Amino acid sequence: MSRNLKLAHPRSLAVTPRINTQGKFRMPRVSVCDTMCAWGWTLMKTMLYKLTLKKRMWVSFVLLIAISIAATGGLSYYISARVIERNTFQLSQDNLNTSARVLDEKAKQILVSVLNIMISQPFVQMSKDSAAGKKDGYYGHMTAMNSAFTQAKLAEPSIESIFIATPIGEFYSASYYRNQGYSFYDSPLYEKAQLTKEPFWVEGHEDLLFQGKDRVISLVMKSISDSPNMYFVVNLNEKAIQSMLSDRHTEQEDQNLFLVNRNGASVLMNQPNLPKSYDKAFLEKHIGTSLRGHFEVGITEQYDLINYATLQFNPDWLLLSVQSRSDLLKDLSWIQWATGIIMLVCIIMAVLVSNVLSAILLKPLYHLQMLMSKVGRNDLTVRFQSHYQDEVSQVGHKFNSMLLEINELIDEVKDAEREKRKSEAKALQAQISPHFLYNTLNTIIWKMETGELDNSKSMVIALSQLFQLGLNHGEEWTTVEKELLHVQQYLTIQQLCYEELFDFDIVVSDDEIRTLPIMKIMLQPLVENSLLHGFEHMESGGKIRIELTSHNNHLQIVVEDNGSGMDADKLQLSLNYPGIEKKGYALRNVYNRLQLYYGGEATMVLSSESFEATRVFITIPIKGEV
Repeated sequence: MSRNLKLAHPRSLAVTPRINTQGKFRMPRVSVCDTMCAWGWTLMKTMLYKLTLKKRMWVSFVLLIAISIAATGGLSYYISARVIERNTFQLSQDNLNTSARVLDEKAKQILVSVLNIMISQPFVQMSKDSAAGKKDGYYGHMTAMNSAFTQAKLAEPSIESIFIATPIGEFYSASYYRNQGYSFYDSPLYEKAQLTKEPFWVEGHEDLLFQGKDRVISLVMKSISDSPNMYFVVNLNEKAIQSMLSDRHTEQEDQNLFLVNRNGASVLMNQPNLPKSYDKAFLEKHIGTSLRGHFEVGITEQYDLINYATLQFNPDWLLLSVQSRSDLLKDLSWIQWATGIIMLVCIIMAVLVSNVLSAILLKPLYHLQMLMSKVGRNDLTVRFQSHYQDEVSQVGHKFNSMLLEINELIDEVKDAEREKRKSEAKALQAQISPHFLYNTLNTIIWKMETGELDNSKSMVIALSQLFQLGLNHGEEWTTVEKELLHVQQYLTIQQLCYEELFDFDIVVSDDEIRTLPIMKIMLQPLVENSLLHGFEHMESGGKIRIELTSHNNHLQIVVEDNGSGMDADKLQLSLNYPGIEKKGYALRNVYNRLQLYYGGEATMVLSSESFEATRVFITIPIKGEV
C-alpha cells in the first residue's frame, strides 16, 4: 500500500452526487447525527494528535482498566454459566439415562412375558393346530390361553392387552371386547411386519383391535413357532408410560421431557409437542447416530439446553430433556450488576493513579514492534506511520530508512542471481554441442572414405543448418517451429548415418503451437538418447515419434521410441534426487535446463515398456510469442 494513501473514516462527510429520475444531479441527504458524529471524530483526532505521549498513555490506561474489568466480569459470568450448565447437563443426563434404562428394562420384561407365553403348553398346542390348519379346537385354545395372558399382565402392569393373530383365529384375553370391524391382516401393522421380519414398536395410537379406543404403544413381532403367519401384538398403556417418565422428573420444574422418534414426531401423544424447529434435519445435525449426550442450541431468541438418550429396545426412539437456558441462569444477573459497579470504582481509581502507571503503556512502541515481527516473517513492505513527533516516531522513521536499504540490496542480489542462472543455462547448452559434433564428423569422414559423396554433401548441409538453428543469433529462446526444424535436421543426419535403422514422425496438433517460444536445443538430446540407447541392439524397425499439444495454457511434448527401453523409475529418481544416481546424462541435462528456465512450473515424466513405447513426457508453461 502506498504511504500516501489515507483511509477514510466510516463517518466521513464525503458524499457522492446521484442522478434522480429526471436526469438531474442531486446531493444525497446527510443526517444531523452523521454530521455531528463526523465533526466529533475529527475534533477528537485533532486533540489526540496534540497530546503528549504521557497523556496518551493516561487515556490508554483508563481504557485498559475499563476493558479489563469488563472482561473479568464477563469471564466470571461465562465461567459461572458454564459450570451451572455443565452440572445441569450432567444431572439431566444421569436422570435421562436412568429413565432410558427403566424403559429398556420394561421392554425386556415385556419380551420375557411374550416368550413365556410362547413356551407355555397351551400356546405350543395351539401353534401345532395352527400349523396343521385345525380350527375345531379354537375355543379350547382360547380358554387355555387366558391364564397365560393374565400372568403376563401381572408380571408387567403397563401391558394393556395381548393379541395373537393366527391362520386359525385370533387369541386375546376374554376380558376385552374385540373390534370385529378391524382385521389385523388388513392393517398397516401386518404390512410392516411382513417387510421388516423383525419385532418393531409403534408410536402412540388408538387401539383399533379392541373397543374403547384406548391410546397404546404397540410391540409387533412374529412368533418363533413353526406355524407360519402368526404374530403377537402387545399393547402398552400410553398413560402408564407417560406417568412413569413424569414421576422421575417432577423435581425439575423447568425441564420438559419428551419421548420422540428420530423424525421429531412424538411417541406419546399426550405429552407436550416439541417446537417445530426440532424436526428430522435438526436431530440428524445435532444427534446423528450418537446414543446419548447433550448440546446447546439457539431457537429464535431463546437458548435451550438439550440432553438425549437412545432407547436400546428401539434405537429409533429418543428421550429428550429440554431446559431453557435463560431460566437456568436468571440467578446470575447479580454478576452483571457487580461488574458495572466495580468498573465504575476502578475507573475513578485509574484517573487518580494514571500518572504513576502511564509508563507501561507505550502504544507506538508496540506498533513498531509489530512491524518488526512482520519484517521477521519476510514482509518488507511494511512501513511505520505516525502523526506524532515523539521519540518512538523518530525511531520508526529510521526503521523505514533501513527497510528501503534492505530492499535495494535484495534487488541487487536478485539481479546477480538472474545473471548466474543465465550463465548456468549457457554452460549446460555447451555440454550438448561437442558430444553431437564428434559423432557426426566421424560419420561424414566415413562416408567420404567409402565414396558416398552425395550423402556426405547432404550431411554437411544439414549439419550447417543444424548449427545455424542452434546458435539462434545468440538468443536463449527460439520458436517451436525452429526447434522442430533443428531436431529434424539432426534426425536426417542420423538416418544417413544408420540407414534403415529407424523412421521418425513429428506431429503438431495446432499450427499456432509453432509460433510459441521454447527453450532451444531441448528435443535433440532426447532423440539422441533414443538412438544411442534405445536402438543400440536393433538393426532396423526403429520408430521415433515427436508430438506437441497444448492444454490448460501449457505446452505438452512427448518423445517416444520403440527401443529396448530403460529403467524409468530409477532414472526418474535420479532427476529428482541427483545425488542418488548418476545415469541418464542427456535426460538430466534437459531436466536441469528446464528447471533453470521455467522453475517448478516445468515437469518431466518418464515411462518405458521394452520394444513397445518408451516415453519422455514434458510439460512447460506457455509464455506467449517470441
